[in-house]
Amino acid sequence: MFDKLLSFWKESDLLSVAFKEVEEMLRLSEEMFHYAIRVLMEHEPEKRDIYKDDQKLNQLQIDVRRKVLEHLTISPSQDILPSLILITVIVDIERIGDYSKNLLELAHKYPEELTGPYVDEIKEIRAGVEDMFRKTYRAFTGSDKELGKEVMERHVEIAGKCEGIVERLIDDPEIGARLGIIYALLARFLKRVSAHLKNVASGVVNPFHRLGYKPQE
Repeated sequence: MFDKLLSFWKESDLLSVAFKEVEEMLRLSEEMFHYAIRVLMEHEPEKRDIYKDDQKLNQLQIDVRRKVLEHLTISPSQDILPSLILITVIVDIERIGDYSKNLLELAHKYPEELTGPYVDEIKEIRAGVEDMFRKTYRAFTGSDKELGKEVMERHVEIAGKCEGIVERLIDDPEIGARLGIIYALLARFLKRVSAHLKNVASGVVNPFHRLGYKPQE
């Protein structure tokens, strides 16, 4: 199904441009995430205006919606599934930008080095999310259903690890309150970014009415 929709997007002038803008949104949200997590975990100097990036992400979302509406106005008899998928996945991509800002704001609240027994687990989760970004982009732009399924399955793994960290933090008498809050928030933000990538990947895997949900066997 998705490969037919991808072909349809490329054949329609307005939707072709809108699809390219969705690709740009995916790239930009990935850059925002990488930058924010580096500032938080590696103390990279802040040289990028992530809030300006977020404004661009918002403007792209608005522009995609406008082009989809224009397309449906001009060609109301055309299959509306491509339009519905585009305006659904851009919501998830825009939310990734918001969580990237949250990560940067977390770095502002805790500029010290992250230490303790949770660091290695967080780094592993981070690497998993970064891999999800790459595979989500390839799945969405290449209509790769199997790669989309892989992204969705990876989210289940990452979500479980994030929840495990939060549960252990609650019962950890050794960790200080401030650092515990930082780790809990970091785990939740990583989980939410992963969830939004899963939702985007589901656009390749699932029919429209099941976007965001696990594939049916």
